[in-house]
Amino acid sequence: MFGQLFVFIIGILSLVLGLRDGDYIWALCGLTMTLSGINLIYNLKTGKNIWDKPSE
Repeated sequence: MFGQLFVFIIGILSLVLGLRDGDYIWALCGLTMTLSGINLIYNLKTGKNIWDKPSE
């Protein structure tokens, strides 16, 4: 769990610093890391992916 939180925190930091410095490729990498960190944490908590459709 710590690894997933670490990826999420580094992703947020990269996103903010990339936008602040005007380095948009770095910001895009940070956004990707942030979204993958959110998905990993959600997957660990629920056992499902965010984009999975609910079964009816």
